[in-house]
Amino acid sequence: MKRSQTLSREHELLKKLEECDNATSFLQVSNKIINLKLKALLPKVFVQDELVMEYAVEPLLREDGPLVTTDVVSKLMFAMGKISLKTYADIGLYNQTLEYAASLSDKISYGDDVVYDFIKNQSVLSSQQDGFYLESINKLKFSSFEAFSQMRYEALIKTVLDLSCELLLENIEREINQ
Repeated sequence: MKRSQTLSREHELLKKLEECDNATSFLQVSNKIINLKLKALLPKVFVQDELVMEYAVEPLLREDGPLVTTDVVSKLMFAMGKISLKTYADIGLYNQTLEYAASLSDKISYGDDVVYDFIKNQSVLSSQQDGFYLESINKLKFSSFEAFSQMRYEALIKTVLDLSCELLLENIEREINQ
C-alpha cells in the first residue's frame, strides 16, 4: 500500500474511533490503526535497496506473509531496537485487551473496570507530565454515580482512549523515524 493510501486509511480509521459507541469497537478500530501504522513504517527499518524491498520485504508484508499480526511486527521492531520497551508494552496492552474483549459474549462499555485498568496501565498516558488524565478519571470514577456523572465519566474515558491511541501512534512514528 502506498504511503498516501496508508495515511488516508489511517485518517479514515481515526475518524471511526469517534463513532465507536463501546470500548470493544474502540479496541477493534484502534488495533487496526496500530497495525496499519506499524506495517506502513516497517519498510523503513530494512535495507533501503530496491531489490531487497521487492524480493524480501514486500513478501513479508503481504496479507499471507509472516508479518501480518501486530504482535509479530511489534516484536520485530522491538527486537531491532526501533521502538522502546514502553511503546512495545503499550502495543501489547492494546492487543491483549482486544483479545480479552473478543473472548466475551457482550461488548465492553466505556464505563467497565477493564477499560479503567487498560487506561491506568498505559505507559503513554502515565508518562504525561502531571497525570492529569488519570486524575480526572479517578475523580469521576470514585464520585457518586448519578446518571449524569456516569455519562460524563464515559465521555471522559472515550476522550482519553482517543488521545492515548493518537499518542501511541505518534510515539511509534517518532521512534521508528529516529
